[in-house]
Amino acid sequence: MMKITEILEKETDLTRPAVYVVATPIGNADDITIRALKILGSVDLLICEERKIGARLMRSYGIKHEFIELNEHNEKEYSEELAMRIVSENLTVALISDAGTPLFADPGNKFIPICYQKGISVIPIPGASSLMAALMAAGISSPHFLYYGFLPANKQSRQQAIRRLPSSDDIIILEAPYRLKQLINDMEKYLGPKRQAVLCWKLTYPEELIIEGNLGYIKEATAEFGKGEFVLILRRKDRR
Repeated sequence: MMKITEILEKETDLTRPAVYVVATPIGNADDITIRALKILGSVDLLICEERKIGARLMRSYGIKHEFIELNEHNEKEYSEELAMRIVSENLTVALISDAGTPLFADPGNKFIPICYQKGISVIPIPGASSLMAALMAAGISSPHFLYYGFLPANKQSRQQAIRRLPSSDDIIILEAPYRLKQLINDMEKYLGPKRQAVLCWKLTYPEELIIEGNLGYIKEATAEFGKGEFVLILRRKDRR
């Protein structure tokens, strides 16, 4: 069997022009695939959400690149120009988010359709995902679940959205790292303290915690928590 160093040193044949959508770690830097490292080390250009975060991650793997930022501030205006550059220079590029699997509540959803229009190949490189990690920890028994993503940031709109959440499916909720307490408080208020849920806190970090129980218990257990990435899975109401 080849050693990892030998695999990484082996030349990688890349498609041109192409955008490789590459999953990167959500916390633990070891959670990256050999294929992802090979792609990241071989492309002409790296598209990242935030230059500082992307450069720091690449340095940790000994990879140097030209970086281009693509985020909520410039994606709408810059996507067409970037896609045209990829075609005109016959580039192969990697698209990463700040952490985890790109395009799940991350920039890139306006850029990728333009790539298809321009004849640019789009190639997924799967890997770490907070969504899948949370599902693994939650033990979902139903063959169906609802990925809701982020609730509205506005308090009134968020509360209205919570009241409209269906009770027949397990629901996966993402939220800003600093908004855990508001989310749990609103859910307890409008869904009741006995509604069952699973909180996945700081997945893959040394501080990782999986808290399973009703919303009242989770509220009490997280009372002293500070800022931190998390995924909340709201269990369906008729779960046995």
